[in-house]
Amino acid sequence: MLETIERPDTAALVSAAQDGDAEAWERLIEEFTPMLRARIRRFRLNHEDAQDVLQTTWLLAWQNLRSVEDGQRMAGWLATIAFRECLKLTKRTREICTPDLDSIGSTDDVDRELARIWLAGTLAELVEELPAAQRVLFRALTETSEPHYVDVARRLGRPVGSIGPTRARTFAKLRGLLQAREITRDFLD
Repeated sequence: MLETIERPDTAALVSAAQDGDAEAWERLIEEFTPMLRARIRRFRLNHEDAQDVLQTTWLLAWQNLRSVEDGQRMAGWLATIAFRECLKLTKRTREICTPDLDSIGSTDDVDRELARIWLAGTLAELVEELPAAQRVLFRALTETSEPHYVDVARRLGRPVGSIGPTRARTFAKLRGLLQAREITRDFLD
């Protein structure tokens, strides 16, 4: 029979931490730090920025712990703090270029342009999920509007005959990732 590992009762830990129990606070940090790291990692921050966001999240959580009324919602509360801190950081460090939506025209055109911008960001995330070799090939193939397999093969140090099949596997993997997120051709039309 498998031994079950007892997870701490989050509500009880939150309550104890609110009453000043340092051990309960440490257990909360231990329990939720992996989840927070995973959430923060989605923003593709460098290591130092990710660590800053994690530390700021815990600092804000400590400062506002008394405001938590339902300890069972601690995970969502912490995730929200981390999300907001990531957004603050990315707004300060990255300027996103978007077109002047007023100049596009009709509402349908604006909707289509917003969907295109969103999809471009989603595609960038999905490319990061590809195996390293496929990621490198995808980038090499999409850097120019008309890539030549000979040039790509030479640059990557691969046989020309391997580019087409690897490209096919790469695009099949991307299609699968899009479908997993329920992004289909119907969604894009």
